[in-house]
Formats: sequence, structure tokens, C-alpha cells
Amino acid sequence: MVTLRSGRQDRLLVVVVWVLTVVVLALGIATVNPILLLWGVIGLPAAVFLTRVHLRDTRSGGPGPTEPPTPVAGSPGTEDPSDSTSEENDR
Repeated sequence: MVTLRSGRQDRLLVVVVWVLTVVVLALGIATVNPILLLWGVIGLPAAVFLTRVHLRDTRSGGPGPTEPPTPVAGSPGTEDPSDSTSEENDR
């Protein structure tokens, strides 16, 4: 499976989102413009979420020694519960 990681260029996009959000929110407050306030209020949680995802993806990855990797469905060694129920119904 492909793992997606945030790179250095993604940090620039996060900074741009934060700058635009703060500018729109500040202009909305300064001019008491409801549409700018709305976009600033919508952009603020979006910027927080984007930052959270970016920080999560830039940490050194990989499951630790206490966390076993989760098996992928359909891979060898994993049992599909639907297979056992169909065998039980055949009996």
C-alpha cells in the first residue's frame, strides 16, 4: 500500500492557507463585512485541520514496537468471517 507523506512543499501551502485565513478574517472584522467574516470563520477550522494532518504526516512514521501492523483484508493469514459462516450453513 502506498503511504502518503507531507513534504516540504506542503508546508508552504499550509502557511499560505493560514495567511489567507487571517487576512480574510481581519478584513472581515475591520470592515464589518459579513461575507468576509463567514469565509474567515469557515477557513479557520479548515486551516487547523490542515495543520493537524500535515503535522501528523510529517512525524517519523511507522508503527512502533508495541503496535503490530494491522493486516490487510484478503491477505494470506487473515480469515474472512463470511467464509466460515458459509461452511457452517452447508453442514
